Amino acid sequence: MGRLVKVCLLCFGAIALVPIAGVAWLYFNSSGLPDTDSLGKFAPATMAQVTDPCQKSSSVAIPYESIGDNLRDALGAAEGGEDGPGVLLRAVEGFHSLNRPRSTLSMRVSRSICYTPSRNLIRELNQIRVAVQLERHFSRRELFTIFANRTYFGENTFGVEAASRHYFSKEPNQLQIGEAALLAGMVKSPSIFSPTKHTDRALRRRNEVIDAMVQAKSISEVSAIDAKSSPLGLAIQEN
Repeated sequence: MGRLVKVCLLCFGAIALVPIAGVAWLYFNSSGLPDTDSLGKFAPATMAQVTDPCQKSSSVAIPYESIGDNLRDALGAAEGGEDGPGVLLRAVEGFHSLNRPRSTLSMRVSRSICYTPSRNLIRELNQIRVAVQLERHFSRRELFTIFANRTYFGENTFGVEAASRHYFSKEPNQLQIGEAALLAGMVKSPSIFSPTKHTDRALRRRNEVIDAMVQAKSISEVSAIDAKSSPLGLAIQEN
């Protein structure tokens, strides 16, 4: 009987070590991964012209401070929960519940540099591995800046600086709450929520982001009502 108990304990111990070993592999193994260090150029100290090798696009990257409070708050609210646990904990939670881990800034950036048309376990694991490397190399603030400067906003527009100029002829830090929420809402799907092609959808999505900003306590209810009553205010003609 004692031997059976020992065997059972050894089996349970071996099973328990599997996720631990997996997490350790994710954390320490960087072989075969894209170069994440080069992404640091998307979190510059001053405005800089950058070329993204993944998206084959050239754009302007701006510092964290230049993004502006409204757009930072809107992007954070639209993505939701970005200040919570790191990607490792979320990945373990996701596997445990048989669901995909919740999106984090590192995962969003990782997906954009590890994208392949087919979705499979290898791709998902590589995205998590890259996200882990990103969290090791960059602070949350730097990751947010990289995310903001690499995000696609439709109409061949990459990054918040280009998007602000394209849609509103403004610098990012000059955007009003409604304008910032409109851009942040496009991140989910630039084509579906295009303000020039699908005005009604873009408006609904903008208002959802404004509501999320209220829930995040970024803005007041009064400011939200005022923002939702404002027009889209685009500087380019709607199709």
